[in-house]
Amino acid sequence: MKLSLSLVLSVVVLACGPAPTAVQSLPVRASATDGALTVELLSSEPLHVGQNQVRYRVTHDGQLAPHALITQHPVMDMGSMKHACPLLNPDHAPAEDGLYPGLLVFTMATMDEAKWTLSLDVALEHDAAPVTVSLGEVVVADSALKQVATRDGRRITLTMGFPEAPHVGTNELIITAHVAHDAMMMSFDPVTDLAFTVTPEMPSMGHGSAHNLAPTLSEDGLYRGVVNFSMPGDWVVHLGVAAGDATFGTFDFPLSL
Repeated sequence: MKLSLSLVLSVVVLACGPAPTAVQSLPVRASATDGALTVELLSSEPLHVGQNQVRYRVTHDGQLAPHALITQHPVMDMGSMKHACPLLNPDHAPAEDGLYPGLLVFTMATMDEAKWTLSLDVALEHDAAPVTVSLGEVVVADSALKQVATRDGRRITLTMGFPEAPHVGTNELIITAHVAHDAMMMSFDPVTDLAFTVTPEMPSMGHGSAHNLAPTLSEDGLYRGVVNFSMPGDWVVHLGVAAGDATFGTFDFPLSL
């Protein structure tokens, strides 16, 4: 009877405990420690131009922080000038895996004369003063997942990304659209009045795919839709952009499955 009860308790503990996830094994891209506070930046892919789904592991005295208000401060230093990039800061409560998901939309790649650095303001309590930790220089690779539209003389940075690695079948698609808040480009405003069409094409095979949903605005300022890839290979997603009666063109985003 004791053995049976022990087995039952073991099953209950395993069922209630945190299940291992792929997220928990993501590579650490950068980390910093300030006293008892340690912050690690994790991402499934190396940082690159366009959308970067990042996650932060925040520990205090070696324990995962149950609450953390994280404010991201990415800065591109080009010597003669500095600028930031669009972003979405994590919510103050972690996801089920204990990590804090955020978004960084890098607008240019790291070069010899142009470097990205990333610092974070981290407050472990609602009313606590934030601690600034520097993750130092972060390397950002070039990619074709960023395009620029022009509207009334202002540049709209458009990026295409996916919450999960794109695969054959239907995929949630995320489009970001931002304009610089001012000439210094140290902050960015989301553009919230755009309309999109999404048309995937496989040029080598001369066909597209059906069952796509045009991205529409969600509460977080991102545009979410669905794109369907019917087979593996090289694809181009043609993104049509408009606002009201004004059309800004079609922008091409290549990717391989």
